[in-house]
Parts: sequence; C-alpha cells; structure tokens
Amino acid sequence: MLSIQEHGTVEEASSNLLDFILIPDNWLEQAPPQPEGSAAWPASDTQYQRRVGPLRICASVDVAPSLDVTLHIAFRAPGLTPIKAADHLESFLKQRLPLTPNSEWQVEVDDRRWIHFSRRYAGTHLLA
Repeated sequence: MLSIQEHGTVEEASSNLLDFILIPDNWLEQAPPQPEGSAAWPASDTQYQRRVGPLRICASVDVAPSLDVTLHIAFRAPGLTPIKAADHLESFLKQRLPLTPNSEWQVEVDDRRWIHFSRRYAGTHLLA
C-alpha cells in the first residue's frame, strides 16, 4: 500500500502539494462523469494527496476535453464540516493563491465525505 506524505501544518502541506500540482506536466485529464458512488476523484495517485494529522488533502489541476482548466482541492477528516473545510482551503491557498473577495468556488460534499472545492484556474480555455 502506498503511503500519503504527512506534514505538520496545512501551510506546509500546501507548499509541497501546490509546488507539485501547479507544474503543467502534472496536470490531469479531467475524468468523465462516473456512475453514482464511483470513486473517480480524489486522484488515486498519492502524489496528489497529503495528510496533516487526521486531515486528508487532495488537490489537482484538471484539464477538460474542452481545454478548460480547473483547480480542484478536497478535504476529508472525521467531523469535518464545509465551513471548517473552507477555513482549511483559505490556509491551504494563503501562501500561493490567496482567496480574494468575490472569488467563486463550487463546493460539493460527496458520498465518501470528501468536501470538494473547485474553480476555473485559467481565465479562458487553453488553445491547442
């Protein structure tokens, strides 16, 4: 079984994981919609995951077939609420991509209790 890198703080995990996922060679092809209950995300590759105590973090930059680019960050921990996950998101992004007023994030809680945040990463879609 592959292990997930462990860090002491969300900020430390952020620095390490964002350095990895923001490199275009590490961007992922966006998975097609999966049947209900299927585990397409978070990425099964542990390179895209980090752990801070009981908190699990998974992040990726996904490229859709339309070439839209999305930043996707998810959190999971016992008793985690969307409000607390939003606090983790703010801490996670503070050093590299601070949250700004009126920035829009889509939020979703899946069947496995991952709390997902996603938003467009590039202003317009990529041109091939």
